[in-house]
Amino acid sequence: MKVVIHSAATELRGSERQALLIATELARRGHEVVVSCDPRAPFHQALARKKVRTTSVRPRGDFDPWNFARFVLWLRRERPDALLLTTWRRIPTAALAGRAARVPRVVLRLGIPRPIPARRDFRLAFRHWIDALIVNSPDVRDRFLASAPWFRRDRVHLVLNAVEPVMTGAAPLRQELGVPADARLVVSAGGLERRKGFDLLLQAFARLRDRRAWLAIAGDGPDAEELRAKADALGTGGRVSFLGHRRDMPEVIASADVFVLASRKDSLANVMLEAMALGVPVVATATGGVPLALGEVDDAPPAGWIVPVRDAGALAAALDEVLAALDADPTAVKGRTEEARRRAREWFSVERMVDGVEAALSAEPSR
Repeated sequence: MKVVIHSAATELRGSERQALLIATELARRGHEVVVSCDPRAPFHQALARKKVRTTSVRPRGDFDPWNFARFVLWLRRERPDALLLTTWRRIPTAALAGRAARVPRVVLRLGIPRPIPARRDFRLAFRHWIDALIVNSPDVRDRFLASAPWFRRDRVHLVLNAVEPVMTGAAPLRQELGVPADARLVVSAGGLERRKGFDLLLQAFARLRDRRAWLAIAGDGPDAEELRAKADALGTGGRVSFLGHRRDMPEVIASADVFVLASRKDSLANVMLEAMALGVPVVATATGGVPLALGEVDDAPPAGWIVPVRDAGALAAALDEVLAALDADPTAVKGRTEEARRRAREWFSVERMVDGVEAALSAEPSR
């Protein structure tokens, strides 16, 4: 099978890391893979390191007929069996290009809960140009279908995110930050923007009973300065560290006593899956695929601690519970982290994810 993957991403974040896994694993399985992306983007550089073929030919705007036509002609020359769209931006133009080029199968991978906008071009894309949808959690699927009840449910493929096996030791983060030997280190990571809920995490951290706890936040984003000011205003600045972008995220996560995902809206955050794979206790808000990843599912026991979205008080209470249990009842904590390791290994494997993507890309169109 020949697959063209399109990405309009300008950053290398969770969705792009999943697309990178998909591209490299499909190529490893013997499929011919070409990724259409911005050659200046970090995603392109990551693909180059994996020796995945790329092209800079791509739609560059909703009102850019020149590059739209170039992409259509390029697709006609390449003659792929499937076009996989991996970013929300450029959906209508990229999907229409696929249809104009007579690509047999146009599939969109949707990574966070999004309703279809009221715009006519998006409606046309989902009604006529997109054959199937890949979603990474039941929540993403259900929210999408609620906004588009006319989209056939059998065209939506639930394919969970993947986490690569993580074999690493802890980074020397405690020494780097000057964390006392008897303190507990709480770690969180992600883009520093409102959706990720770091303001709520800072509020929760300020309410903790255990004043020995330290918090380290990894990532960059538009809210960085505002969050630093908030930490100072809450009187926690001395125990809160902003790490910026880190290239050693598995090691940073492995340094934690607890990992926190405080998102207002998310799906299946890569960093949460990495924490699960590393056996670090996870506290997360009940957004996207978190209930599936950490909750009591069928006969499986919980694999972490889940709190309501946008509730700093509940987040603080859960963190207090975990921090206290690490001292008083470590066996109970270990029971959840071992279940999390099992789920990361069995439910969120790269092999299982790419099996699902492969099936979605090769299925017969059902328009």
